[in-house]
This record gives sequence, C-alpha cells and structure tokens, in this order.
Amino acid sequence: MRTNRLARTRAHLMADAAFAADVARENAVMAELDLARARRATGMTQENVAASMRTTQENISRIERQRDVRVSTLIEFVRAQGGEVEITAVFDGTRISLLRPVDAGRVR
Repeated sequence: MRTNRLARTRAHLMADAAFAADVARENAVMAELDLARARRATGMTQENVAASMRTTQENISRIERQRDVRVSTLIEFVRAQGGEVEITAVFDGTRISLLRPVDAGRVR
C-alpha cells in the first residue's frame, strides 16, 4: 500500500516519543474545549455571535473548529454570548484563579 508524503512525514514525527507525547497532551486538552456545544447551549447561532463580535459567521465557525484558541479570543467569544470565562488552576487542592481582574474592559 502506498502512502503519501504527508502520511510518511506524520509517521516519522510520531515515531519521536517526545513529539507523540506533546500531540497526545494537546489532543487531551483540545478534546475538552467544545465552543460550538457551549454556543448551542446558549441558544445562539454563529450569526448571532458574529454580530455581537462584529465579525463574520465564517470567522465564528473557524474559531469553533480551531485546535488552539487564544485566551483573548475565548473571552471575547464567551462575552459575546453574555458569559464570563473563569480559568482556575488547582495545586494540591488549592484553587488559584489565573485571570486578573478586568480593568476598563481589558484583561491585564
């Protein structure tokens, strides 16, 4: 069976244990981020969110499919739906907020 160049390159990269571990960690994190499901839970359409964010429906679709969303984009996306983002780390049972207080509409 013939494989194409991309498949061979991917196989070569995945043979590196460190690279494969990085990919596995990224997949685990990204599998937990489902922006489309969150949007549907608010009852909003991509068009509604796009209007709130002053962008296009196509851009909202891209954001929802992205594997790595910037925190600033995530905050804007959630706020456009009337929500707020909380990011918390847990160290030995102690919860620490990773977002600083909002000042004049911007995260510092």
